[in-house]
Amino acid sequence: MSSKPSLFLISGLGADSRAFDRLDLDGYEVTHLNWLIPERGETMNRYAQRLSEPVRQAEHPVVIGVSLGGMLASEMTTFLPDIRAILISSIKSPEERSLILKAGRVFPIQGLMPISVMKRMSFLWTYAKRKYPPEDVKHMIDMFHSIDNRFLRWGMMNAPRWKGRGDSSRIAHIHGDRDLMFPIGRIRGCDVVEGGTHLMVYQRGEEVTRLIRSRLEQWYPNSL
Repeated sequence: MSSKPSLFLISGLGADSRAFDRLDLDGYEVTHLNWLIPERGETMNRYAQRLSEPVRQAEHPVVIGVSLGGMLASEMTTFLPDIRAILISSIKSPEERSLILKAGRVFPIQGLMPISVMKRMSFLWTYAKRKYPPEDVKHMIDMFHSIDNRFLRWGMMNAPRWKGRGDSSRIAHIHGDRDLMFPIGRIRGCDVVEGGTHLMVYQRGEEVTRLIRSRLEQWYPNSL
């Protein structure tokens, strides 16, 4: 297979297209799938169906998703037979769920919290300030503040409920061994970034880029 793929990027719950600022995907057609306002009672599958509309029009689509975006990319492989997906700092099945997601499923207290409290309890607020350069922290917090409140609540309620299981034959997985949101001990079949955290798509953009390009070359030889 030698045709050049079209890349579609899905950011994480607390982020937007700026999360991918440090990836170098020159040479490929790249489209960022912006978050949609969730419909009342919308499931992850239905949301993925709506979000995937631009993907359906591409001849060789590859969806690259981070965190929640990776879960949605995985979900897309269940109803789009021609796509491939690259997950970054994410999960591809219920077995890989973290204790955080399991707790949010059994005790969904996040549904009772005001949005302001939800934002302050995010991992960005609990440990990012201690672990990252000030300019990176500002970048992440600015993104988080720009997220629509309705989408934020929907994501925090539905991520723990997700039971999807993507087609592993069409999924590549890139994960950091210091990811606190999704500990690597629960992840199966991934390319490991040593020292990579949940935010490595931004913090370790050069290494993540290399792994993405390597996978694209395997799937689409000589496409550049």
